[in-house]
Amino acid sequence: MPRRPPLFPAPIFLAALVLLALAAPNVRAASLPGRQATAHIVENLTRSGRVHGLVVGYVSPAGQKVYGFGQRGEGRSAKAPDGSTLFEIGSITKTFTGLLLAQSVLSGQLRDTDPIRLTLPPGTIDKNSPLWWVSYLDLATHSSGLPEAPDNMPSKDPQNPMAGYSTGLLLRYVAKAGLIAPLGQNFYYSNVGAALAGYLLARTAGVDYETLVVDRICTPLGLRDTRVTLTEDQRSRMAHGHDAKGKVVPNWEVSGLEGAGALRSTADDLLAYAAANLGVNMTPLLPVARLAHLPRKHVSAIPTLYIGYFWNVMNFGGREYVLHAGRSGGYFALVLMSPADLSGVVLLCDTEGDFAKEGWKLLELLTGKSAGS
Repeated sequence: MPRRPPLFPAPIFLAALVLLALAAPNVRAASLPGRQATAHIVENLTRSGRVHGLVVGYVSPAGQKVYGFGQRGEGRSAKAPDGSTLFEIGSITKTFTGLLLAQSVLSGQLRDTDPIRLTLPPGTIDKNSPLWWVSYLDLATHSSGLPEAPDNMPSKDPQNPMAGYSTGLLLRYVAKAGLIAPLGQNFYYSNVGAALAGYLLARTAGVDYETLVVDRICTPLGLRDTRVTLTEDQRSRMAHGHDAKGKVVPNWEVSGLEGAGALRSTADDLLAYAAANLGVNMTPLLPVARLAHLPRKHVSAIPTLYIGYFWNVMNFGGREYVLHAGRSGGYFALVLMSPADLSGVVLLCDTEGDFAKEGWKLLELLTGKSAGS
């Protein structure tokens, strides 16, 4: 029987730091890397056949640039993916959930220390539940003690593990769920916690998760292709996902766990997202992003790592970075930012795996400074 792929597995926490000051740093706009220098880092992946197609995007005060490598599709009509090609972005979705939480906190709608029982449908849990005191902050920092995935997913298909799941099944799971670690003490990456946060924020707003993301993040930032449900045109621009052996695999049907990893997006959209998070493009969401980036929970197993509202926050050699990776059954995605340089890199691949190493090299190329490990 084929191995069941992990559900939005914990990213390789190589780096990420948060921008703490409210004033943007004074950064000189250097030129963006060219295609040849970028190809030197990533083209070995496509030439070797490890990855069929990938897209690299840069953002800095100098502007934005996108390069595509490899091919999307098969045969004579195949061409390199570009900034409008859609990919599954997996757990990068969690950062959108984090921004939604930060918006709710800044608006006074809730406090991050509020117990989630206050928002759950009445009667979902009682005072004997181990989730009674779980807060939004516990969910956002992966310290709720909830496991990585629920144990009541109906799908037996390892290539589509979340098919058939629903909010109803998530709530049934929550009603009987136990904790695998003491509340608030340790970091345990939890898709359940992220999905629950997304559901509760949407429930409070009276809409579904996708509608909330579109209304509060995508529309203000002009992200036209960051969606859960795709139009016919968007589906035509979707890169085919591949497993680690290069076999084409179906797209995941993510339902009931949307806040953990349901979004699809493009390099163009994610560059605009990174620019807004960095403050390269000034938007009303900048204070929200700053709050979401604040380190809240230390990961003792990785001394340089902290967690914000789902964002990974790290320090290497005195330099600070903010990032999140996303992996699904057929894709890898990375948003990696250096707030001090007002610079960031987006890397989207149509093959399952971990390509964070290439992401760090691209950031070093962009900033001219050593990063990562």
